[in-house]
Amino acid sequence: MTRLRRAFVIVIAVISGLLASSTAARANAVFPFRADSGDNCRYGTTQGSLIWRYSTTTPIRPITLDVRGTLVDHPLPDEWGFLCRDDGYYSVATFVAYLSNGTTARAEARADNAIVSLGFTLGSSSTTSSISRATVQVCRSPLRGTGASYCGTPQHYAPVVYDPPPPTP
Repeated sequence: MTRLRRAFVIVIAVISGLLASSTAARANAVFPFRADSGDNCRYGTTQGSLIWRYSTTTPIRPITLDVRGTLVDHPLPDEWGFLCRDDGYYSVATFVAYLSNGTTARAEARADNAIVSLGFTLGSSSTTSSISRATVQVCRSPLRGTGASYCGTPQHYAPVVYDPPPPTP
């Protein structure tokens, strides 16, 4: 009887570990993002990772979005081989998370002939609100206020939707 009991405990431990790792895998989902200014020279570009962080209780839903990456505005100092001249504009990358309660969370980064690191979190402090989608867009504006601003095509990203885990017996 002791041997059977020990085998039962081991089986339960293995199943519990698999369920725990399945839940932990749902805790984060990482996807690459990329957007540019849409001009021929691609003066402004942003890229990196969107890290969707999910609730740990059912229903499993994305509650925050971590953004990690870079925003590049060309030309960079001492950049070899970049054929487009400095146009007197700077780049702005805008990140918007659309929340289920109808509000948005927004962050921006600005670069002028430089590489800027991105690292911030979007979301709500509310535990009842989730993120339904996110948009990334790069725009360029003149440094001295003369000339028109312009933007590249907004890039849209949606989180993976998980079914709730099966009920435990």
